[in-house]
Amino acid sequence: MRLLKTILLISVMTLYIGAQSFGRLVSPGQEEEETPMMPLNPLVESMALEEPVDPTSYILGPGDEIGLNILTSEVLTFPLTITPTGDLFIPAVGVCHVAGLTLSEGISTVQSFVQEHAFPGAQTYLALIKPRYFRVLVSGAVMEPGFVLMTPLTRLDEAIEQVGGFHQLAMEYDTKIIHKDGSRSIIDYHKYILDGDLEANPTLIEGDHIQIPFGEINRNGIVIRGSIAGAGYDIIAPGESLEKYIRRQVTFQNNADLQNITLSRAVDGVVNHIVILPGEFQETILHAQDEINFMWERGVMVTGFVQNPGGFSYFPGFSVSDYVALAGGNAPNGNPRAVVISHSIGTTEKGLDTKVIRGDVIYIPRTRKDIYIGDMSILGMLTAFVTIYLTFLSATK
Repeated sequence: MRLLKTILLISVMTLYIGAQSFGRLVSPGQEEEETPMMPLNPLVESMALEEPVDPTSYILGPGDEIGLNILTSEVLTFPLTITPTGDLFIPAVGVCHVAGLTLSEGISTVQSFVQEHAFPGAQTYLALIKPRYFRVLVSGAVMEPGFVLMTPLTRLDEAIEQVGGFHQLAMEYDTKIIHKDGSRSIIDYHKYILDGDLEANPTLIEGDHIQIPFGEINRNGIVIRGSIAGAGYDIIAPGESLEKYIRRQVTFQNNADLQNITLSRAVDGVVNHIVILPGEFQETILHAQDEINFMWERGVMVTGFVQNPGGFSYFPGFSVSDYVALAGGNAPNGNPRAVVISHSIGTTEKGLDTKVIRGDVIYIPRTRKDIYIGDMSILGMLTAFVTIYLTFLSATK
């Protein structure tokens, strides 16, 4: 009996201890949620920057987040945001206007303000924690005109990307930035595309208005066609060469042939067609209303009595027999021994071992048997002959 009481007592104590809450219990199959960790410095937010911010050129404005340290008999640290009116509200000190100042000027201004109004002789440290966001209007020849969000550290290309890119008829080389004071900056965006010139991809500030003008097809438009992405009309810069245009604008498809670019240009009402070789791209200056044809790569055509006639890519070193094999081989009524190869230069050759060049047409003719008797068997031929002979005899009696 005493042993039974001891066992019951131990069981009750075990249940009591197990019922105590020593932390949140997790149901089977349910993972413990991790408590989110606070950043080491909640004032700092990581940003992708080209380089450290230059305090002598960064202009402060509403929305900039600032860290302020005041060293007196104690250390005072304040996370501050410049107000919509351009002021810093500094606890226990007052309101100091900083908008429009460079970061360097703002540091000096705040230090003098703190010393004059609250803490004489105090050392003051001011740091930019997070740049502000503001809205910039993008209008004109873009896909989705409207306002975009920018910071003082982001550039023109990011604004263009946010509005879906340039319109097909955009005069990118004549991009205008109209500033708040009414002054204008003319940006040749082609210089940024071609040479990475950052002056042609500037940063922006509040009040800027980006305006991209439309080009006129008759005055500065060309037509592009063929094996490229985005065929249609486009706008060229004055004096732009074919090479620069290709570098900044053209995306070739896999079957494009740079050896076969044709420029069609009307002179005195007569349209001339000029084949432009790669070595002539740089010296070829484009004119308004030019038509540029980026031709498809010339392959090899296999036709005639083969299983799968059609066009095939050019493979250097392949012979006629190789291309006939690509076409599934000759048909039962095809005669590969009589193959004819027509070269793009106007000559012809025969023979399955002939080396094929780009643009060739390979023709497999019919066999002579198929020409004269087709699919008729020997018995069928004999029957037809006898029938004709008997008909002749009947007609002559």
